[in-house]
Amino acid sequence: MTLINLTDQVMVFKGPTNMGVIKATNDTAVVIDTGLDESIARKLLREVEKEGLQIKAIINTHSHADHTGGNAFLVARTSAAVYASEVETPFVENPLLEPAMLAGGATPWKELRGKFLMAKPSKVSETLTSGSVSINGITLEIIPLPGHSLGHIGVLCDNILFTGDAYISSKTLEKHGIPYNIDITAYLSSLAKLQELKCSWYVPAHAEPAQDITDLLEKNRSTVLRQIQLIEDWLKEPQTAEDLLVKLCSHLGAVAANTGLFYLYRSTVLAYLSYLYENNVIQTTLEDNRLLWFK
Repeated sequence: MTLINLTDQVMVFKGPTNMGVIKATNDTAVVIDTGLDESIARKLLREVEKEGLQIKAIINTHSHADHTGGNAFLVARTSAAVYASEVETPFVENPLLEPAMLAGGATPWKELRGKFLMAKPSKVSETLTSGSVSINGITLEIIPLPGHSLGHIGVLCDNILFTGDAYISSKTLEKHGIPYNIDITAYLSSLAKLQELKCSWYVPAHAEPAQDITDLLEKNRSTVLRQIQLIEDWLKEPQTAEDLLVKLCSHLGAVAANTGLFYLYRSTVLAYLSYLYENNVIQTTLEDNRLLWFK
């Protein structure tokens, strides 16, 4: 895990979650996302310090644990300020909200409180909105890219866009089967926005940095739309969300190998149903104390 220069100012720390390092003129740096946990953040800090830089700010593209899990360590070691969008801030500061949301608002039980779903909390110094912002003397552009999460953002500097989880690699699409998204309308709009942007480099969290992402954006889009079409076709007969989850997993050969993954899959199926419902394609009914969806 080493730093790779894309320009004189912008570097990528490649890992399970790719992170950004943006250099300021005063030997300081802004980092974009911090990885899953302290061990990853420790490696990031070591590489940044090898460059003679001090971390002064952290920007989180969104609040998921594999993007914020190193915040607490880096803040403790460097006193860095943390920045996030307004919607993501409560989740960064109160990480219990993420598994609670997955659990339908219930107190999450221990299988939902592991490091993959629940990072250590960190205080957000300032919330970010769309447009230009100066952080640590560096001019950045914040680009809303919701869909994977409600307040997901991209960060643009020196014509290099850090895209977080707005799209993922073909390998990751195949590995997980059902890509996690919670707002499909926003997700599709974010993919369309990314297609319109003309950046020198795109740096996603879970794919290789690339200069042309046209094919990969279409792969993400078509994967989601195919899965939505399957669900629409199955709803000629009324079914519950969990009935549909079982069918979708079986069709794709996907396995919910643990409780956390089950709830991630379940949330995505509900997002598909919400998308179809809001577009007046399907309806709901209550029968024998079950919420049924049908076309």
